[in-house]
Amino acid sequence: MPDIPHDSIAERKSEGALSWAQHNVLDPALNAGPLAIYNVVADVAKLPEVHLAVDEAKPYSADWFVQGLSSGVGAAAPFLLAGAGAGKVFRAADGALAGTKVGEALSPMLTSTRAANVAGAAAFGAMQKPEEGHTRLGNAIGMGLGFMVFDKGNMLSRELPFAGRLAAYPVTGFAGGAVMAEASQLFSDGKLASNDKVLQSAVQGAALNWSMPLAHEAYTRLTTKTVPGEQGTNVEVRTNGIINDANTAGAADKIAPKTTIDLNALSKAYSEYVRENQPVYPTTEEFSSLTPEEIVQRGFYHPDATNLEQLAYFQEAKPRPLPDAGVVASEVAKSVQGMPMATANGNLILGEWNMEFLTGDKAAYFKDSYKQIVPRHHLMFVEEANADGLARIAQDNGYNFEISRDNSRGQAVGFLVHPRLKVLGTSTYEEIANVNNIPDLRPAFRVDLQDTATGEKFSAVTVHLKSMRGGPEQTAPVRTEQAQRLANVLGSDFSGIIAGDWNTFLNNSKELKPLTDAGFKIANPGDTTSTQAMGGRLDGFLYKNIPWMMSNPEVRPFFQNPKITRGLSDHGLLTTTLTKSPSAAPYTFVPNFVGFDPSRN
Repeated sequence: MPDIPHDSIAERKSEGALSWAQHNVLDPALNAGPLAIYNVVADVAKLPEVHLAVDEAKPYSADWFVQGLSSGVGAAAPFLLAGAGAGKVFRAADGALAGTKVGEALSPMLTSTRAANVAGAAAFGAMQKPEEGHTRLGNAIGMGLGFMVFDKGNMLSRELPFAGRLAAYPVTGFAGGAVMAEASQLFSDGKLASNDKVLQSAVQGAALNWSMPLAHEAYTRLTTKTVPGEQGTNVEVRTNGIINDANTAGAADKIAPKTTIDLNALSKAYSEYVRENQPVYPTTEEFSSLTPEEIVQRGFYHPDATNLEQLAYFQEAKPRPLPDAGVVASEVAKSVQGMPMATANGNLILGEWNMEFLTGDKAAYFKDSYKQIVPRHHLMFVEEANADGLARIAQDNGYNFEISRDNSRGQAVGFLVHPRLKVLGTSTYEEIANVNNIPDLRPAFRVDLQDTATGEKFSAVTVHLKSMRGGPEQTAPVRTEQAQRLANVLGSDFSGIIAGDWNTFLNNSKELKPLTDAGFKIANPGDTTSTQAMGGRLDGFLYKNIPWMMSNPEVRPFFQNPKITRGLSDHGLLTTTLTKSPSAAPYTFVPNFVGFDPSRN
């Protein structure tokens, strides 16, 4: 037998290793990935299918596990594409149904990538040619249920640090893969899958659910990466799209997109971000024991946390911070200490406040702050609140409340009503929310009131117009149309006040011309005081045919106080006083020179 040179032995070993890797790693991944996509097309087009040869491996052997892991990684590609395709179908359906009752009910699902991923997986399962003993329906149900397990597990683990998610993803995938095998078999022939089939599917699921979220995170980070000090394409600094006063140089440049933006798609994307990244407020007692990392895990920003990478950003908008509720209440008390309390007679005090995603747990956390503010107003016009949050504040302060329906982000508009004011009726103006099929616009909401102290009747309307997200010029026509519709629906005989977050610079806006042409006047129209954290007078009062004199609205910019931050709200509180005109003459201003406000410290 001739001698075999040493390098020939190494070469043969190398060839053996390459062959093993091809048949146990590469080929299973290709079969489950690009070839699976091709074979779906081939099945429809009656073309021959293509399957690469894979080494036959005994169940539970090392090769068997490696093949399962490889095929799981390879399957990520078709499932990602299936989810993306389902998302496009969902968005098209959402656009077609916009403005209808069915569309309103289905919009949260049709704009959710999570729902699209589940639907895409089920559709891909149905399109694949079933193996012996399986049906397309069984495969679709199995894939859909498995991806629902993926979704639920991944949502539960999203608050973990990155290393924790690395461990949690395959565990969730293992469970989801097992569900896929059992459900597919059960709904195909009414039987349970064999142990080796379940285990292999679980191993594939572990690899699949490990690779897909990581691929998504990597893609997100790459596509949102910017040079320090610069903004990337279509990047906004603020989640509500407001950057600075229109008179400030460069403000429009900061907010305007670099390319044309589909406002519908942008609004849907933001809605999904809001729904999937709701922060969880602690109790006031829990706050002192929370670490910076635990604060981040609850969905809030903390500059000292080491796990900031787990926070989700919408086009680099920083999540809100979580200040100490006790400290906030103390600072708010300093700011409002000079304000009178609302009484059963005398002048009427009105407030307006965008409470920035007020929920029940937020209302409970900042309870003591709201107790300083609410009792100083007979009527508060409120934006960005849900029913749970407003009900909690009303109950805590002995007030009544009225609120519109909310959108899929949990944003409604409404009122906090002092017992002195009797609510005669309410009206919701959905016309304001149905403009150009843009999802999640807010309706206008009206209360008709009677002052029990004087018998005077008047109406109040709260509004929250389209944000500037997408650019002030690009979004201006939407707000102009909303203003026109509001003027039309209120009519010429309207007597009362409109207040809210107008999302336009009130000191220099053409978008409210339909209302001013209809006889409405802007309270203190030349005021440039910023009412929002990034600057600009966005909040304010409009009035028509009222028998009172109104003081110039005071602005309490709590967000400027570093002990409060924008954790309470990124909008300031506006307050105005209605004084009965001795001559019952038309409305005139009573100049109000506001002294030093401690909230500005």
